[in-house]
Amino acid sequence: MSPIQAFKDRSLLQIAVWAAVWLAAAASSSHGAAPLSPAVKLRGVDVRDVRWTEGFWAEKHELCRHAILPSVEAALLDSRNSEQLINFKIAAGLESGDYRGTNWSDGDCYKWIEAMALMYACTGDASLDRRMDEWIAVIAKAQRPDGYLSTNLQLKKLPPFTPPPKGYGGTLHELYNFGHLLTAACVHHRCTGKDNFLRVARKAADLLHDTLKPGAPALAVTSGNMPVIMGLIDLYRATGDRRYLDTAKVIVDARGTLPGGTDLTQDRVPFREETEAVGHAVFATYLYCGAADLYAETGEKALWDALERIWHSAALRRTYITGGAGALPNGKSARGDDVHEAFGADYQLPNRTAYNETCANIGNAMWNWRMLQITGDAKYADMMERVLYNSALSAVSADGRNFFYANPLAWNGESGWPTKHFTDQRWFVHTCYCCPPQVARTLAGLGRWAYSVSEDSVWVHLYGGNTLQTRLPDGAPVALAQETQYPWDGRVKITVTQTPDRPWTLNLRIPGWAENAAVKVNGRAVDVPAKPGTYASVRRAWAVGDAVEVDLPMAVRLMEAHPQVEDCRDRAAVMRGPIVYCLEVPKDQGAEALWEAGVFLPENARFTPRHDKSFLGGVTVLEGVLLTRAGRDRFVGQNAEVLLRARPASDWNHALYRELTPRRLKPPAEGTFAATLIPYFAWANRGPSLMDVWIPLAVGP
Repeated sequence: MSPIQAFKDRSLLQIAVWAAVWLAAAASSSHGAAPLSPAVKLRGVDVRDVRWTEGFWAEKHELCRHAILPSVEAALLDSRNSEQLINFKIAAGLESGDYRGTNWSDGDCYKWIEAMALMYACTGDASLDRRMDEWIAVIAKAQRPDGYLSTNLQLKKLPPFTPPPKGYGGTLHELYNFGHLLTAACVHHRCTGKDNFLRVARKAADLLHDTLKPGAPALAVTSGNMPVIMGLIDLYRATGDRRYLDTAKVIVDARGTLPGGTDLTQDRVPFREETEAVGHAVFATYLYCGAADLYAETGEKALWDALERIWHSAALRRTYITGGAGALPNGKSARGDDVHEAFGADYQLPNRTAYNETCANIGNAMWNWRMLQITGDAKYADMMERVLYNSALSAVSADGRNFFYANPLAWNGESGWPTKHFTDQRWFVHTCYCCPPQVARTLAGLGRWAYSVSEDSVWVHLYGGNTLQTRLPDGAPVALAQETQYPWDGRVKITVTQTPDRPWTLNLRIPGWAENAAVKVNGRAVDVPAKPGTYASVRRAWAVGDAVEVDLPMAVRLMEAHPQVEDCRDRAAVMRGPIVYCLEVPKDQGAEALWEAGVFLPENARFTPRHDKSFLGGVTVLEGVLLTRAGRDRFVGQNAEVLLRARPASDWNHALYRELTPRRLKPPAEGTFAATLIPYFAWANRGPSLMDVWIPLAVGP
């Protein structure tokens, strides 16, 4: 369906509802880009400005609306689950009973409301609006008169902002709950124009401001899990009340300055002095997001210097090829602290035991989105996209109803996983249900990450069939229609459908993998650099109907990891475009016998892409030839003269992964089998399966 036809097919009711939303929201903020923070180069577009119309992200957006959101709601209402909406009703006096679930349950319920608000803004679905109002009324009734709202402490009758009782075990996560409350309320306000949830958030934030003062004892017990920094700055941006920004700064300033800090919660070292990505990967990425937000508002150089150091540590030495963040189920930091669900040491990236919690992976994308807005540097967009197509989507089943917490890069079918939360099949309810609403709010609001604007430019970060209707910072309207089957096809067409009567620049992201990219305007090549890992900038006086074509060649690439990544030595991963592939075979299709016979990859292997609309929700698979153990031995024997010679040494130039350049080798003759690789995100949709992202190379016994 074309973008124009998609608009025509919208019902009059939908259009009327959207119009009402926009008019209501205009009372608090102008339609289009969010208010400009002083220390950013780019400003994001509003979620209402982007409509997914066709292709990959349109399908995922519809999956979120019709499957993911209902599944999350059903799970939050299921008595078996670890996160429980009913706690709000109990705290409000509308139901009887004791507190149920985890200490962070409230926060994950807020994420679900945030996802509904974003989906409502995109669809005008009145049922979502009614459901949000119903739960916001309950939440408001559960809030104490002084503004405190964390139902775990309220129902357990524990005093707020104090250390947990001896033997209680860990943080009580009240600032996690506060943080997601503030963000969800700001998103709801922006998407609906209503202030019923915002009033709840302001009361809570006023209490935080009065409680978390410099030097106050409460600072010693601030939770390691810190979305509250993002939430306070979201509220500052929504209201202009400087107290909320000041409170966020107090929390950042306190990290690592008090006795008893630990690397697990990123408070052993003051944030501005930190040199590495360390500790619990959700705690970490949320802290880095909050610090980036604080920098965006203050421009403080010490914050930015720390963010850059930490990003280089994470991205260049401690992140999986899928964008996954958090290698260790359990372990020790380099400074000797016990950590779990955590970043490992440099190049410590095991595959089968890779933790890669879904919330951490998406937190990595959230952090890179903020770094991108500050700088306009495409390397951050590349990492954001890497997460979105791989370690974020691997969390949700093809039908949108079941989820993963951990996202390993290999599974050999053995009984028993290495630690809690590892499962070989996705689940509906779980012992820690934080990840599904994280997926929901990301997909519901993904349009915000597709584009940005700057002084006289539109920036295209994500490719997918959509329409954009927004304004440049000076108020000039601009609209685009994008048509593509990306990521399965690298051809993108962007048509100008509204334009200011003056020149402006269209910045088109050229992904880091896209060698020999080309850009045309109205069918003619344009003389602009299209270097991988940059933005190709096309500046002109545009006219309605102008068409830009971007061609991103999608060769299949064999990838190698830095030699110090021990688990990936003599192995290769396979990528095409932004998609990481894996070899996955269900147990009931002979996986165990196949793995027993040996699975090896010739470094000169060739794969043929084939799109299958009816397979795993519609994916492009890669078909090629792999080797059994016997085939590997024959292949190595016939290529011994080449394979036994060491590869020429080369500078990795700080890269963690790079394309493997094959040597001149004779093709395998015997001991082969036909193999079909699938996108990593689609594994575990066909029952218990064996899986490898990093396939052993045929280099010798």
